[in-house]
Amino acid sequence: MKDSPAARPAKSIVDSPFLVQSKERRRASNGSAYLDLVLLNAKGPLRGKVWDADRHHLDFEEEDVVRVQGDLEEFKGSPQLIVRKITRMAPGEFNYAQLFPRSQRDPDEMLAELLARIRQIAEAPMRTLLLALLEDPAIAEKYKLAPAAMSYHHAYLGGLIEHVLSLIGLADKICDHYPDLRRDVIVAGLVLHDIGKIEELSYKTGIRYTTRGQLIGHISIGAELVSEQIRAIPDFPATLKDQLLHIILSHHGELQFGSPKEPLFPEALVVHLLDNLDSKLQSMRTQYATDKDRPGDFTARNPALKRELFKIE
Repeated sequence: MKDSPAARPAKSIVDSPFLVQSKERRRASNGSAYLDLVLLNAKGPLRGKVWDADRHHLDFEEEDVVRVQGDLEEFKGSPQLIVRKITRMAPGEFNYAQLFPRSQRDPDEMLAELLARIRQIAEAPMRTLLLALLEDPAIAEKYKLAPAAMSYHHAYLGGLIEHVLSLIGLADKICDHYPDLRRDVIVAGLVLHDIGKIEELSYKTGIRYTTRGQLIGHISIGAELVSEQIRAIPDFPATLKDQLLHIILSHHGELQFGSPKEPLFPEALVVHLLDNLDSKLQSMRTQYATDKDRPGDFTARNPALKRELFKIE
């Protein structure tokens, strides 16, 4: 079950607080119990193992904050923490805010930037819809803090709105190049495409899926949120409603990737392609940053992209 010592690369010593995102008890091939953990700190999620779990005093559960001492090693191309000691911390001994990875940008500044861009939308129905959503304090507070994903890309507090602002910047350049595209429809689609993430993901005591997120998913939740808001706007054009909902439902691009529909008009295709581009480039940037000190020409395997990345000087 374990690598032989001779096969292991150099290891780093860890002594740090983590939030326990998941804890699963398993049996090794020799019958001994071990714990499979996902631990979170400001650098992001990290997989951990507690071997011979029956020999340890393990007084902690998911969503507890623990102090972990152990060895950071590499397993199948990815970092893994081999835990030697793990103890639950009392509330006064840690600060939740210091355990969550977060955007380097201020969330309030990003929200102000997004609202200013929305106010430039010429078409009144779309502008009204987007402002009704993002000027609602209950929605705005979630939108500016939500991660864009659990681990794939922008998986940190403020990741969603940072991702959306990046996409809108790209969209303006694309629309300058292709002037026949409906710029306002694309911008509105980008603001709305992942709005369901505000209910799909919880980020109070860790980044995890909510029960509703697991059962329904962010695409369906987003379509539901937007439909509810449109019903409150008098005379909202039915055709525009259907097109905006189609963008939400098709933004993953293909049925096999979870989209109920595939993009059926140019603006929907642009939203999908830009979303795909920005998310994959961000995943690459994160991998390069994580492995900047890793020896060799390639990074560890990127789980989202399912490949090792070549290091560019």
